[in-house]
Amino acid sequence: MRENLLPISEIFYSIQGEGKYSGTPSIFVRVGGCNLTCPGFGNKGCDSYYAVDKSYKNEWKNFSIEEIKKEFSKYLKFNPHLVITGGEPTLYYEKLYPLIEWFSGEITIETNATIFIDFEKYPKYKDVTFAMSVKLSNSGEEYKKRVNKKAILNISKNAKKSFFKFVIDKDLKKEIEDITEGINLEIYCMPLGASKEELEKNAKFVFDFCLKNGYSYSDRIHIRLFGKKKGV
Repeated sequence: MRENLLPISEIFYSIQGEGKYSGTPSIFVRVGGCNLTCPGFGNKGCDSYYAVDKSYKNEWKNFSIEEIKKEFSKYLKFNPHLVITGGEPTLYYEKLYPLIEWFSGEITIETNATIFIDFEKYPKYKDVTFAMSVKLSNSGEEYKKRVNKKAILNISKNAKKSFFKFVIDKDLKKEIEDITEGINLEIYCMPLGASKEELEKNAKFVFDFCLKNGYSYSDRIHIRLFGKKKGV
């Protein structure tokens, strides 16, 4: 019986569509499972619902770290970034650590920043960029479940390249200020939208919101080009 297997929704090579490294060729490892449900985003409102909704669990495959490395082999010639996403990948941060140690390029972990990571026991995570997409009230999750200030501060103190990435569709500046208070990391805002139509509806507001507040704007290239299509 194999141990330390990870539930993987998909592994694919694409262009990073969001945040600080938008436009960068990347290998994506999408784990299955999340500790949040975000009911405010509606039915399949999450653009990676198939890695969150347990009804899709039978589509996830169990991979060892060595099997994940093997999947990478045909893409390494492009010198890509590695993006670990989900779902919520930090649920498995201990199991993922051998992959973090092995990969020599730039690594981003896309996270809701609710899990407290032991950076002393797993020091290579200090070199990782955590894209902290802390959920706001529009997610429908209660505050105490979606905001873990100790976990957020822990990441910001230890992983210096990290940044915030908020999904908005209205003025949520007070919530953003509450979450980022006392933390000097770049703040990106991107429009709520799991479809091209919804993205387009919210993009202009978010653009103006970023200008008004000095935040960085992040588009969602994969949704704009492909909608909810997997593997892009």
